[in-house]
Amino acid sequence: MQFLKMLVKVLVILIVVFAVAFMIFWFSRLTDISFAEHKAKIPNSEYSKFIEVDGIKLHYQEKGAGTPLVLIHGYGSSTFTWRDVFVPLSEKFRVIAVDLKGFGFSEKPAGDYTKREQAVLVQKLLDKLNIEKAYFAGSSMGGEVSLNVALQNPNRVEGLILIDASGVESVKGSSSTPWFYEIPFVGRGLVAVGLLSDNLVRASLKRSYFDDSKVTEKVVSTYYLPLQTNNGQRAVVSTERQWDLYPIEDDLSKIKVPTLLIWGREDVVTPLAGGKIMNASIENSQLVIFENCGHLPAEEMPQRTVEEILKFTEKK
Repeated sequence: MQFLKMLVKVLVILIVVFAVAFMIFWFSRLTDISFAEHKAKIPNSEYSKFIEVDGIKLHYQEKGAGTPLVLIHGYGSSTFTWRDVFVPLSEKFRVIAVDLKGFGFSEKPAGDYTKREQAVLVQKLLDKLNIEKAYFAGSSMGGEVSLNVALQNPNRVEGLILIDASGVESVKGSSSTPWFYEIPFVGRGLVAVGLLSDNLVRASLKRSYFDDSKVTEKVVSTYYLPLQTNNGQRAVVSTERQWDLYPIEDDLSKIKVPTLLIWGREDVVTPLAGGKIMNASIENSQLVIFENCGHLPAEEMPQRTVEEILKFTEKK
């Protein structure tokens, strides 16, 4: 009996020590990242701007003149994903690369992180910039955000460029997020602990690239940067938990604007089978497949990506 009392006492002490240590860790994390502090390391930062939309400060990069082209990144990413195509595309377009709410250097409030809501916010950003119509290029989740724009307001879309886009839920790929993101109550704590190192980010990027030798320390550290913060972690968890709200696969046939689908054949995150379904469902679409390329063609094969976008827009 004495032994059991002692054991219970030790367990209680350990639980209290763990709880105190975790609380210190939880509240000692940065709330968000500072653009000014990291500006020198951010590609194309000389073109960065900030604007308030619906009370949320959004970061975007803008360069060039002519027809507007909006670049929308994927889950867990930022304008960084367009680092090698931004300037070349600006020679033909007025390019606006945006950090979605909750990502990159944009603010990361609690709330609605559905792709539908992100599409609404992007359109309000364009209202602020006095842009009535544009091409929309979206990578991964950004492709689904772009599709939502076309479904909400087709007259606003000159054309779609969907790069390994999400949106076909009937085809399941390799998840880029750990299973414990979904656990109620404790999920965010597990995410915070899991992101004490960049291992999860590194593994996700290696799964997203075909040639993982291109997953450099610079790439890993840039993706990892906002995920070390409280608000950055909240944003990715909220997006993951709201991922299946407002599915659009059954609405793809309603898309009538010219659409270019770019897909890496070796993509395991959003497999090529999903791209083929999009191609069959969207009447005015064409599918271009990049061999020896994974989930992020704009990062793995930027020159080819630019060439295909220019070819597509010149045809139109």
